[in-house]
Amino acid sequence: MMMEREDLASMDGEPESVQTVPAEVSVQVRPRWRRTLEIAVIAASLVHPIATALGRYDWRIDLFTHFQWAALLTTVFAVALLLRHRPRMALALAVLAAFQVFPLVRYSGANPVKADPQSKARLRILMANVLCKNERYEELVEIIRRERPDVIGLVEYGHNWVQGLEEVKREYPHRLESPGEAKGVSLWFREAPASIEPPDVPLPRGWPFLHATFEFGGHLRHLWLIHPSSPFHRQELPELPALARRIKDVPGSQIVIGDMNSSDGSPLFWDFLAVTGLRDSRLGFGRQVSWPLWFFYRIPIDHAFVSGDLAVVDRRLGPDFGSDHAPLVLDLAPAAGAGGVRSSASPSKSK
Repeated sequence: MMMEREDLASMDGEPESVQTVPAEVSVQVRPRWRRTLEIAVIAASLVHPIATALGRYDWRIDLFTHFQWAALLTTVFAVALLLRHRPRMALALAVLAAFQVFPLVRYSGANPVKADPQSKARLRILMANVLCKNERYEELVEIIRRERPDVIGLVEYGHNWVQGLEEVKREYPHRLESPGEAKGVSLWFREAPASIEPPDVPLPRGWPFLHATFEFGGHLRHLWLIHPSSPFHRQELPELPALARRIKDVPGSQIVIGDMNSSDGSPLFWDFLAVTGLRDSRLGFGRQVSWPLWFFYRIPIDHAFVSGDLAVVDRRLGPDFGSDHAPLVLDLAPAAGAGGVRSSASPSKSK
């Protein structure tokens, strides 16, 4: 009877020893899998800050700077994954996430520059990348007639758009049109500007920009319509710095509008503002992501910048009219407490 019990005991123990082998193997495999995942998410969360530090040196690195929401979500996921097993690393990444939040909310604060209450002068500008292959002309005509802008700036102005907008052109008799498919640019004025210069390029291989001067609020203003080439076309990075230097070299009150093919995630964007000394018109109005309209993840690459003597009264994106970009509507006024920048030309009556 004793032997039978011992045999039974040994038989009972044998399955236990068999069961412990896969358990031990699973304990060894799980940490390896987890370590691999941890390394992957840590590396992914560092892509954006590294790209931000190095983006001005290579156009391919700069592309990663534009995905700020994706960078934040990746970092938050890394913090959640590491919190229990690697708390110090999780804390470091939490600090990084806090820094990544700020660029996404910086434009939602108060409007930093108020309009001069003594002045009734107002200026409305509409800027749009029309997409040269787009043929929904009537929809843009409707937007123009509804918004009634004083100035219109169009990029990717193909030859088809010259005819497509014919019915609304009579309201803007003062125009410079330089159609050229993706490189095409055009400026329209309801009232005669002081000057509109022929298209120019910031660099030998750069894309054209337009420069005009006009009177507003009793002062001469410089207006620039820019559309630096896509990084996939230029595959180099000097065009934005060259544009910034051209704008800086012209003293006076400044307005810059256009599709910059760059977002506020890029160091080149901040270099542009630092050199020109201009203010981003989105401050106080939200981030306003404008491209691409056909995709759920959009980035802000359609911009307007102004000098300190101008106040942004309103800034908003218009509806889809067939382009991959949303149109931009900008309302400006003389800034409170700003004397403006007078030119040698005598000021005319304010609008």
